Amino acid sequence: MGKRILCLVALVVVANTYSAFGQVRSEYFRSLSADLQVTGGMLTQQIKAIPFSVNYLDALNAKQSDIKFNGGQSMGYDFRLGYYFNHKRSLGIGVGINYYKQEGNLKLDTFHIEFRSSDAVYPNFRQVISTSRGIKESVVSTSISIPLLLRYKKDFNEKFALTVDAGILYNINVKNSYNTDAQFNYEAIYKFEGNYPIYDNSPIPDPSSLLITKAEYLKDNPGGDVINYFRFHDSIGKSVGLNLKADQKTGSVKYKSGSLGYTGEIAINYMVVRNICLRAGAYYTAQSFTNTSNNNALRLTDKKVKDAAGNTTGANYNSMLNEVQTVTSSNFGLLFGVRVYFNKMAWKAPENNMNKVTPAKGRAH
Repeated sequence: MGKRILCLVALVVVANTYSAFGQVRSEYFRSLSADLQVTGGMLTQQIKAIPFSVNYLDALNAKQSDIKFNGGQSMGYDFRLGYYFNHKRSLGIGVGINYYKQEGNLKLDTFHIEFRSSDAVYPNFRQVISTSRGIKESVVSTSISIPLLLRYKKDFNEKFALTVDAGILYNINVKNSYNTDAQFNYEAIYKFEGNYPIYDNSPIPDPSSLLITKAEYLKDNPGGDVINYFRFHDSIGKSVGLNLKADQKTGSVKYKSGSLGYTGEIAINYMVVRNICLRAGAYYTAQSFTNTSNNNALRLTDKKVKDAAGNTTGANYNSMLNEVQTVTSSNFGLLFGVRVYFNKMAWKAPENNMNKVTPAKGRAH
């Protein structure tokens, strides 16, 4: 008799344990979700940069406008996993991966620099480089970040819910590709002590200096052929030329990984089946990126480029992106996506009993 009672008690304990396990498992699945969404919107950037003049030897009369960013657009793809941990399934945490492709234009309206240089004719002279029409770069940036999120969810009824996610972003990769229309005027100022060339370091060139500049030629020869004038001096080895195009119109610049940002979004969720929601809402993301010190040491341009026959074909070029020290990027727009709740019981038709672990009427929010 005693053994039968013990066996009965054991069966009850096992049954209750199994029931509790099933209940916990149901709770567990009901708390998990996965999101796949597309984002699209506008992009703005605040740029902090060093002037290129700091990288030129004995620079004079440097004039450079601020680098401006405009026309920014952003497209992104997000995958996220979430876990709601409280009894009402209203509070949770999330983690995932974000991919952004962003486009915009960098503009430099004014650039003028004079510095110590050398060419094929003279070991010392004053190189003058300027752009008369400004410089534009079309930039495409791609980045991958990991979001760490706090989540809030408010159920309105069996079909609709409001979700809010906010947290930090950890950037693991960012790459910028550019395409430019840059053109430069290369002019020169030569000064001599006897027959020895020296660097004229006066902001206003010495009256004895030889000026091979567009302004000087047109002053002495109004209506003259300034193009052929510069071509002649170029042909005898002097570092001059007009409207020299960038030799590398395209390229890429990487920023440091490991930067932090923050993100937030709000969305309306509509349950199309018992554990699949369609989502639509708005988002905002802010990230800061840092350039490398090696990039900051580059000059915008400083040498003419020649082909195998010795003809000048353009000027070397390093992107304005190299001058950038930090970029604060703000990205905002709309999101559309799908959320799946891992609730096995949502596929069944549960009883309308609020004490059940699975929500009544198959609600899986």
